[in-house]
Amino acid sequence: MYYSNGNYEAFARPQKPANVDRKSAYIIGSGLAALSAACFLVRDGQMKGEHVHILEKDPIPGGACDGYKYENVGYVMRGGREMDNHFECMWDLFRSIPSIETEGVSVLDEYYWLNKEDPNYSLCRATVNRGEDAHTDGKFAISDKGAMEIMKLFFTPDEELEDKRITDFFDDEVLNSNFWLYWRTMFAFENWHSALEMKIYIKRYIHHIGGLPDFTALRFTKYNQYESMILPMVKYLESFGVQFHYGVKVVNVEFDCKADKKQVQQMVKLLLNLKTVPKPDDAADALGAAICHANTSEVSRAEFRIK
Repeated sequence: MYYSNGNYEAFARPQKPANVDRKSAYIIGSGLAALSAACFLVRDGQMKGEHVHILEKDPIPGGACDGYKYENVGYVMRGGREMDNHFECMWDLFRSIPSIETEGVSVLDEYYWLNKEDPNYSLCRATVNRGEDAHTDGKFAISDKGAMEIMKLFFTPDEELEDKRITDFFDDEVLNSNFWLYWRTMFAFENWHSALEMKIYIKRYIHHIGGLPDFTALRFTKYNQYESMILPMVKYLESFGVQFHYGVKVVNVEFDCKADKKQVQQMVKLLLNLKTVPKPDDAADALGAAICHANTSEVSRAEFRIK
């Protein structure tokens, strides 16, 4: 395993991996993580686009970032992701994704310009009594005792937190403060949630603290995240020939690094949609080799037929 830190590697082009032209990738789902994996495969991994297959059960890509009118349900647009200036992997990726609205610029360019010209902030951070300003007034309203409770949680070893709740560490000094109001409404925490997860969130988002009272810590896209992020990624991948398979629901995946004859027979049966496994055993081996060759050779699929 290779470990690094810093961002200088984000500006370097990786060497082409050995034998990547003979490899294929099958990605289950087409949410943000799946599309990102496919983008990194074709950009950094230099895998041929036609060797990358994305299997999506719905009629459109996007996963939880979708925006679609579902029959018997209605129009669904699920919640967006709150982003900040330390999403290094995302910004590294979107610097390579062309805008589908403005020629000659990247999605990251558009995103950066928008948040410079129109930075995010909230004049009313929280409401009470059906819409009245809660008048948190940018203050955390937490005592020194409450701050020490947060510090104690932060420095407690993870293994001591595995069966603990937030209320095992925080009392009303924290739970009745503006800080907790800001935090739980930003990250959807409840008092009874995991203390370990709370610690993990503190470590990950400690740089948000100053922007919690007015949301200035956050960055947002111009449109909803389906149009601003998913569609540009899909267009980028399609330009490389990545294969999108919609209406495909994966119900089971089996792995075996030491496949025997029976497993090869079953694999060939499934791939070729046969009624029975091919026999004799050598026939299954030959068909398996032919299938592998068809998916890794330079010969196009249109020229390869199994009769």
